[in-house]
Amino acid sequence: MWNTEKDQNRWKMKFILPEHNEALRQLHLKKQKIDRPTLSPEQIEEFEYTIATAMSEDLPLDFELYDDGFVREVNGRVVYVDHLRKEFRVKNNRDDTNFIKFADILNVKNASSD
Repeated sequence: MWNTEKDQNRWKMKFILPEHNEALRQLHLKKQKIDRPTLSPEQIEEFEYTIATAMSEDLPLDFELYDDGFVREVNGRVVYVDHLRKEFRVKNNRDDTNFIKFADILNVKNASSD
């Protein structure tokens, strides 16, 4: 009598080489990537208004940013607008400065007061 379960387990991979594991991880990441969305002029105008209002009242904002196929979130206060580099400098609550390019903004809203 052959034990079919034992025969099947014999051919299962017992370990994964690091190269295979990295290749599987990269494939999984590639499947999750998104294309850069195109924003309408109205959306951009709304973002500008939200940012200007928050700067004048020193309020924190929640940014959603496009980052190489993924969406990254940044929270903080806009402390400087660099028109030459086309970026914002945003300080978070730990006093770290994030550099945010205008073109990477997908969404911006007032931070929730939780």
